[in-house]
Amino acid sequence: MSCRELFPRAVQGGYLDTAAEGLPAPGVDEAVAEYLREKGRGTPGRLRHFGVETEARGLAAALLGAPVADTVFLPTASDALNILAASLPWQAGDRVVTTDLEFPSNVLPWLALRERGVDVQVVASRGGALQLEDLLAAIDSRTRLVTVSQVSYKTGAWFPHTQALGDAVHAVGGVLCVDATQALARCPVPLAGVDYLMASTFKWLLGLHGAAVTYMSPLLREQFALAGVGWYSVDNAMGAVRTGTYDLKPGAACLVAGMPNFAALYSIAASLKWLLSLDLSVEQKRADQLTRHLRERLSALGLPLLTPEGDETTSGIVSFEHPEGEQVMRQLGEHGVVVWGGDGRVRASVHYYSDESDIQLLVEALQKVLAR
Repeated sequence: MSCRELFPRAVQGGYLDTAAEGLPAPGVDEAVAEYLREKGRGTPGRLRHFGVETEARGLAAALLGAPVADTVFLPTASDALNILAASLPWQAGDRVVTTDLEFPSNVLPWLALRERGVDVQVVASRGGALQLEDLLAAIDSRTRLVTVSQVSYKTGAWFPHTQALGDAVHAVGGVLCVDATQALARCPVPLAGVDYLMASTFKWLLGLHGAAVTYMSPLLREQFALAGVGWYSVDNAMGAVRTGTYDLKPGAACLVAGMPNFAALYSIAASLKWLLSLDLSVEQKRADQLTRHLRERLSALGLPLLTPEGDETTSGIVSFEHPEGEQVMRQLGEHGVVVWGGDGRVRASVHYYSDESDIQLLVEALQKVLAR
């Protein structure tokens, strides 16, 4: 049975843009109201705030299959990536390997390191997907970091080789970073071989803006020279002022420098509770079938698809090239269909609240728009 009726906008039909903006999960509105009630109590409300933070970390860790100590929330995925870039011991001649399927947030921090003599190599995809052999060929003794997306925001290809890639990176003393923003809660996100991972909460996780699930492995924590220390990242903040020394919190908790965005944490705790109440393997299978059908329907229209064929790379995203993607997006909106368009492409995305009627609406609207 579909959960569609729990999402008012989904019931209206034609919402296929979770890859940009997820619809809030059931319970999120009540959670935000609770935050406001506790905030309205002033300082006494903080006790509940901190309790929700602890709860949210536990739920995120459960979804990831990770220890709670290795899981925290940072303000954004971009913050998580910049903290990593600032906290590794770079030397001139070091190499970062990234790909042409990455969102700008997973490219710009590494390009900025070129001023410090770091070489940035961009591995080209083939047929809309990353090939393990191409990534392995880019790794050498100078490689300090390899960073990939679990699912590409651009083509929707899911990457199935993180463990093998991590093994290769670790063999030369490097770190594997995974951006799971377009995957977590919608697709499998294996942690084997992964040192650092982040996922924004306002897309497939069905929460609000202002938080990103972040994982750091114990192995990386040992070699991590944290940049940007704040009072929330240490155990003895007040004592440090007097003694001149401080002790970072253990595990990933040291990454959080200041007071968290509690409103976002209330919302993500609610959405994670709801997501974990589902049989995610069943929901993923149903949504994958719907995604494959969407790809078939768009292919039948003769559109130049960016999304590769094959069950092994299926995610929630299907994209096709179009030189006027933004205009197509606007015109589809006039027909009640919400997708993303721009950057020479149009992207539709399928989540658990999607069904066959959404695909039919999109196809019918596209036929009208493309006929203009």
